Amino acid sequence: MKLESIRVLSRGGDLRLNTGEQSGLQRSSGWALRCLAVATRAGTALALAALATSVHAAGDAAVGRGRFGLCEACHGVRAEGNVNLEAPSLAGREGWYLTRQLENFRTGRRGTAPEDLRGQQMRPMALTLESDQAVQDVVAYVISLSPAPPVTTVKGDVAHGKSLYAGTCASCHGETAQGNEGTQAPALKGVSDWYLLRQIKAFRNGWRGTAADDTSGAQMRAMAMTLPDDAALNDVVAYIASLEAAPWQWRLARDCPPSFEKLADGTCEFRSLYDLYSSVDGHGGLRARLPAMRTRSMPKQIDLGRYLFFDRALSHDQTLACADCHNPRLGFSDGRGRSLGIAQPRGPPGQPTRRELDRGAPTLWNVGFLQRLFWDGRAASLAEQASGPLFAPDEMANTPAGLTQSLNAIPSYRALFAEAYAREPTRDITIDEIEGALAAFESSLVSFSSRYDRYAFGDATALSPLELDGHNVFRGFVARCSQCHVPPLFTDGELAVVGAPAVAGQPYDTGAGRQSDDPALVGAFRTPTLRNITLTAPYFNAGQFATLSDVVTFYNDTRGHAMPKSVPQQLHWHIAMKAPMLSGADVTALVAFLGTLTDESLKPRVPVAVPSGLPVAPDAAASSSVASGTDPSRIAAQPASMSSAEEACHTCPH
Repeated sequence: MKLESIRVLSRGGDLRLNTGEQSGLQRSSGWALRCLAVATRAGTALALAALATSVHAAGDAAVGRGRFGLCEACHGVRAEGNVNLEAPSLAGREGWYLTRQLENFRTGRRGTAPEDLRGQQMRPMALTLESDQAVQDVVAYVISLSPAPPVTTVKGDVAHGKSLYAGTCASCHGETAQGNEGTQAPALKGVSDWYLLRQIKAFRNGWRGTAADDTSGAQMRAMAMTLPDDAALNDVVAYIASLEAAPWQWRLARDCPPSFEKLADGTCEFRSLYDLYSSVDGHGGLRARLPAMRTRSMPKQIDLGRYLFFDRALSHDQTLACADCHNPRLGFSDGRGRSLGIAQPRGPPGQPTRRELDRGAPTLWNVGFLQRLFWDGRAASLAEQASGPLFAPDEMANTPAGLTQSLNAIPSYRALFAEAYAREPTRDITIDEIEGALAAFESSLVSFSSRYDRYAFGDATALSPLELDGHNVFRGFVARCSQCHVPPLFTDGELAVVGAPAVAGQPYDTGAGRQSDDPALVGAFRTPTLRNITLTAPYFNAGQFATLSDVVTFYNDTRGHAMPKSVPQQLHWHIAMKAPMLSGADVTALVAFLGTLTDESLKPRVPVAVPSGLPVAPDAAASSSVASGTDPSRIAAQPASMSSAEEACHTCPH
C-alpha cells in the first residue's frame, strides 16, 4: 500500500489533506483488512488520512442552517431522521464522518449502485453542495444539534451478537462501539438499529464498498461478508443497540419558528406580507391586515410546548396527548365528528373503549389570533383553553396536582422547564408554566402561504378560473360567506347561531347557551376558520356534515330548515336564504375556492421522542383508521416510531 497523493488546500489559515491508497487493498479479505492491522501497515498514510478528516476548514453553522433546509423534508428540522422515509438521524454523528459521507455521495462512491434507491436520491442532494466549504457549513450546523434517543426495532440474540461483534467489528469500531476516527470507523452505539441493519446489508450486497477508491468501504464490506446470514446481522445489530449511548441531553430550540422574528426581548413575533397592509379591524378583503397575535413567547417555551403537546404523560392514565385529538396529519383535528376522550373501563379485556365526546376537536391552525376558544367560545386565552381538556373527567382526566406531580417526577422535564423559564431547576413545575408552554406552541401554528395568499399578494395565476368564480361567490351578497369568515383569518371569531342540525341519537347541543342564560346564545357556536378546511372533515360542531358540498348545500337552503323546532333559536341575520339561490355551478366553484386555502408549509415536526419516554402521539394506526372507517376507539396504543413526520418526500436526501 502506498500514498498516492497529498493535496493541500488553504482556506482561512486551515489545512486540509486529501489522501488516496492503492485499490489492491480493497481486494484483500479476512484479518488483513481489519482496522487494527491496517493501522499497523498503513503508517503515515493512515495518519495523514485521519488528519485529513480532523483538520479541515471550519464550517459556518449559521450558513449551514440555511443550506440544511433542503435536507429537512426527509431528515427533519433537527436532523432527527425519519424511519418511514428511511432517512437516518444525522444529529449526533461525528463531523468527520458526515463530511466523508457527503464527499462519498458527491464523488459517486455512494449513491450510484442501481439497487441503492435511497442513495440515488441522496446523491443529487449532496451535489447541490457546490464546494468543500458548503459541505463544512452543513456539517457545522448538524453537529450543533442534539441527537434523539434511538428506538429499538431490531430483534436478535444479544449474547450471540456480542460474540460476533468482538470477532468482527471491535478492532475498528471499539469494544463498546464508540468509534475511532484514527481508523476511520464511526461510532455505532446511539445509531438507529434499522439504519445499521440496512447499511450492513448494503455492504454485503455490494451497494456500498465497491467503488475503486473507497478503501474504508472495502474494509467494511469484507467484514460484513463474514457474517453468515441475516440472523447473524440481526444479532450484531441487537447487541450494538443494547449498548448505552452517550448520556442523552434534551435541548430546546434557541431560534424562533419559521416566519417568526426574534425581537430584542427574546420573544418571537409572527411576520407575513399581511403586515404590509392596513384595514379596519374585522373588515376583510384581499389585502387586509392580520390582527395582532395574542401573545409572544420565547423560542424555548415554544419548543417545550411542542414536547408537551405530543406527550401522553399529560393525561391521567398516560394514554392520551393533545395530539391524539389535534392530529397534525388531519389538520390538527382528528377526522371524527365527535372526538374520543380517555379510555373507560369497559369493552373487551385489554381493549378499553375511549368515550365519544359531545363535540369534535376544532383545528388549531392560527388559534394564536383568536379571542374565543372552544366551539362555544368559553375560554378567552389559549392557556385557559388548555386547562379544559387536561382536567375534564371525560377527556384527559388529570388534576392539577396529578399533572404537576407526574411531570416533576421526570428529571428531563424539570430541566427543560427550568431552561425554558430561566429559573432554578430545584423549583417545581407549575400549572401556569405547563399551560403557558402549550399556548406558546399552539400560537406557532400558522398558515398563510396558500394559493389564495399568493393570489392576495398579487399572483394573478395562483387561482384557476373555477376557483376565481368560487371566490366571487364567497364574497358575494347572496352567499355572504366572507361576512363571517372574514379574510385573512377566514373567521371573525364570533359566536353565531346558524341553525345547526341535531346529531342523531343525541340531545340537542345548544352551544354557548350551555354557559349562559342569554336566549340569544342558544345554538351559538364560534365561527370556525376556513384555513385548511379541506383537511378537517367532517364539519360542524359534531360532524353533522361529511363534505364541504354538504355544508354549502345546508347554507343554500331556507334559513332554519335543519334545526329542531323544539329548541327556539335566534338565527344570525346573515343566515338569510328563503330558498336555494346558488346554482349547482356556484356550489362547485365555491367548494373549489375553499380548496385554495390549504397550506401546511409551516407545520412543525412531530418529535421523535418525548421526555416521558412514552410512545409519541398520535398513533399512525389511529390516523389511518379514520381514513379507512375503522373504529379508533378500540385501537391500542402503538409503540413509538423513529419519526412521526408527515411531509411527503420525493427527491430528498437519505
